[in-house]
Amino acid sequence: MFNQFKKTALVAAAGLAFVATPAFAQSVSGNPATAEGDAVVRILQPLVIDNTGGTLDFGVLVKDGAVAGTNYSFPIGNAVGSTITCSASWACSGATNPAAFTVTGAAAESVQLSVDASVALDDGGQATFPTATLSLSDPTLVLTGGADPFQVGGTLTVDGGIGTGTYTGTFTVSAEYL
Repeated sequence: MFNQFKKTALVAAAGLAFVATPAFAQSVSGNPATAEGDAVVRILQPLVIDNTGGTLDFGVLVKDGAVAGTNYSFPIGNAVGSTITCSASWACSGATNPAAFTVTGAAAESVQLSVDASVALDDGGQATFPTATLSLSDPTLVLTGGADPFQVGGTLTVDGGIGTGTYTGTFTVSAEYL
């Protein structure tokens, strides 16, 4: 009986050791490492762009010895009050203006502005048409008081053989928070 009792005790002790081992291992390894992280979100009002200054207006161009097949350039700055620089072989007249816009959003926030690289101007029937390469007065703004103005200027390129007419085109400006 003693042998039977000894065998039963050994089996019971081994069973207890098997069951107790995981609990013992946890307490030996200590507490797991932990850390805390932060989460943040900024909620801003949507940006709005208003066209406040009409059209990027290159004025009136009159051919005065312009040669077909030759490209002529007519730059207009992107600052308020900018005027066109007239190219040789042309006469320039009429009012000229950069296009003016206002972007409105959350005060003191930085905004990245962009404009189409160029715009083709068309009169609906000519084979050749002028193209304007566009530029912004300031591609990055910090909104003071929530609304800031900006302007779009550019350089108009015209072939000397272009037909007479009124040429128009549309371009897009956009803004996003930085």
